Amino acid sequence: MPLPCVADYNAVRCRATAKHSGCQCQNPAAFGMPVCRVHGARRPETVRKGTDHPQYRHGQETLEMKRAHRESSARLRALESLMHMLGMTKAKRTPGRKPDSF
Repeated sequence: MPLPCVADYNAVRCRATAKHSGCQCQNPAAFGMPVCRVHGARRPETVRKGTDHPQYRHGQETLEMKRAHRESSARLRALESLMHMLGMTKAKRTPGRKPDSF
């Protein structure tokens, strides 16, 4: 049975459904949202991002930093293999996996 505000005032009902029973949530949806506060209704302006977010760690491993590291590692691997092919070094190759293509 829905909550009184849903039944009496024609409020929008939460769209979330239970995995086990498949029943729809009985709570009213939050204002301007398809789901209720229990199922994660949050306005975009209230969501904290970046350093304000509680799970923010350090920002040192961004996607851009990972891409730059991958590209510089690929250039170093190519340079190392070229030096070995030309016989410019007697050192052992760098240990670790090396991709087939750069």
